[in-house]
Amino acid sequence: MEHKFTGVYESEESSIKIIGQIHQSIKLETTHLSYLLLPPESDPGDLVFLLEGLIRRAGKWGAKQLVAEIPLTSELFTHFRKAGFSVLAKQQIYRWNGVQKAPKSALEGSWRIWNCEDVSSMQSLYLTLVPPLIQPIEPLTRRERLGLVYIDAHGNLQAYADLVYGPAGAWVLPVIHPKVQADSSDLLLQMVTNLPERNGRPVYITSRSYQPWIDQALENLPVSPGPEQALMVRYLALRQKAEEAYPFASIENGKTEPTIPLAPIQNHQD
Repeated sequence: MEHKFTGVYESEESSIKIIGQIHQSIKLETTHLSYLLLPPESDPGDLVFLLEGLIRRAGKWGAKQLVAEIPLTSELFTHFRKAGFSVLAKQQIYRWNGVQKAPKSALEGSWRIWNCEDVSSMQSLYLTLVPPLIQPIEPLTRRERLGLVYIDAHGNLQAYADLVYGPAGAWVLPVIHPKVQADSSDLLLQMVTNLPERNGRPVYITSRSYQPWIDQALENLPVSPGPEQALMVRYLALRQKAEEAYPFASIENGKTEPTIPLAPIQNHQD
């Protein structure tokens, strides 16, 4: 079930309220902070109490982490730290100001909508470029809609773009191999102009710090950069390796074969 919750905190010393909303997609284990509303006269220190309430709510949903995107220059940054958030990466979101119609391209490859046969190559590129610490937070795709893949002249997948559409615009997260045999600026230009069912929506391209070549490519394109942000996370569950309770000997073909029932014994009735 899709989750959404709006929290309100009011301090005992004043009647000023601060508000925050979180949401969690049915397809993900991560909860995201949607927005914060802090009146100018509010005490930013009260934000910690609001965040603690939102964290508890996300934990009741079974979320494994709460993610927020905060401008690096924001005075709220310190208070997120106090609430247990840590920085995973930096990012910048660019608004596309160019034309919608695709100009003539010099690319030898092309963008197209991905299909099930592309998943293995997408996974390989994802595991290569996205740091292991970020992978539990940033999935291969948010599965909101079918995205795009770039296939070069030799039939190799060199990039893909995850897409999320909404009434305020289209959000695009490109994942591009740094050694792609194509001009990166032209590659991104063709990506935007090949977005399916855009219908005049504004386009926002996200560039993460672990792919600095995307920032460099966007410098040559008609975009407006937003403020640099910190991608912050508050873990709600500890991740640890599960140890094997019962070591099994390999019987044949090097495969491990269990010699005890796999079902919990409490599931069996006498």
